[in-house]
Amino acid sequence: MSHREHFSRLVRSPFVPLGEACFVIAAQLGHPEPVEAGLASLEALTDDTIVAVLVAAGPDGKTLDLIAQHLFGTLGFRGDADVYYDVRNSMLPDVLRRRIGIPISLGIVLIEVAERPDVTATGVGMPGHFLVGDGAAPTRWVDAFDRGRWLDANGAEARFRAIHGADATFDPAFLAPTPRPQILARVLANLAGVYRGLGDPTRQLRSLELRCDIPGVGQAPRAQVELAEAYVTVGRVDTAISVLEELNERVDPRRREVLVSRIDMLRAGLN
Repeated sequence: MSHREHFSRLVRSPFVPLGEACFVIAAQLGHPEPVEAGLASLEALTDDTIVAVLVAAGPDGKTLDLIAQHLFGTLGFRGDADVYYDVRNSMLPDVLRRRIGIPISLGIVLIEVAERPDVTATGVGMPGHFLVGDGAAPTRWVDAFDRGRWLDANGAEARFRAIHGADATFDPAFLAPTPRPQILARVLANLAGVYRGLGDPTRQLRSLELRCDIPGVGQAPRAQVELAEAYVTVGRVDTAISVLEELNERVDPRRREVLVSRIDMLRAGLN
């Protein structure tokens, strides 16, 4: 089974395993660490954290507070504010090894480690800054990028405005849990952007192909258009035309004129 087939199977699972999916993403993008080795590293981290939490609080004291304290305090996981767009910050094998990442990759570490001791942690895709929600206390969130700092609703809104500006409109719905497939789509969008900035169109395309394999996400018009343009960049114009023609069959008729124009332009370039 190819990495892409593996990923497609995972994202169609009733309960999508974020960690395993991220290791498969890394492998598809050429990371040298085998998926099995990544899973073993995550398992070892989880074992270490569970032991530390049990020692600190006993079997009834397993909370997201203590798990976050161990990861971001004792072990020193932190956000990379210096080289935010370093591709390693989005690759889970590197995040585990370096203990450095961006909000979403560090958040996935916290979610995955919390899962086995049955502590509920949810991904929260606030625009511009991923957070982790506490299933036991739905009015507070962990900022994994800021060494596991806890935020209430006001703190989360302040974080949002620090990124988007004081006049930006904040919607409380930004703090709702994000479905796991959408979390992975965001990981892949980040990676596609990083590879675009690095001038690596092949890995950018692979990132977008994986995103388009996610049910309920990948068939969105924007995702399909971005995929088509990535095919153009690597010289696969025929494939790009096929993607746009399929999209043209199902989009709002008001948007078809733009798609038809782009398809005609690509066809003309083939002649």
